[in-house]
Amino acid sequence: MHKDVGPIRAYRVRWLAGVLAAGMLFLAGCGGSTTESGRTHAPAALNTGASQVKINEQDEKYRFDPAVLTIRKGATVVWTNISDSPHTVTSDSGTLLASSTVTPSGGTFRFTFTQPGTYHYHCTIHPSMQGTIVVTG
Repeated sequence: MHKDVGPIRAYRVRWLAGVLAAGMLFLAGCGGSTTESGRTHAPAALNTGASQVKINEQDEKYRFDPAVLTIRKGATVVWTNISDSPHTVTSDSGTLLASSTVTPSGGTFRFTFTQPGTYHYHCTIHPSMQGTIVVTG
């Protein structure tokens, strides 16, 4: 350091260097996505632990994507409506899944499955929209 720099300024420079080094270590620890056998995995910090089902439109038809989802007992599924129309998530039996209207462009519905089994569901507004959740033990 230059000998004209006072002790307070030298402290500030060391403090700033420490903060920058800590920030760089934090960012390095966050990592990016990794690829293994052609599969891409999201960084752990971004993983919410919930499985996702998108409600979208393809070829002018609304659908659940994926149409069949397999999860473990105790897992939460989040349905996100990315279409331009309201939808519901309603079990075919009418008892387990019974969302209110999932609003267009970002509305969500969450449900945690506590029992193994196969759960068929549909949209009451668009009955041709059908999906299945398979819950393993």
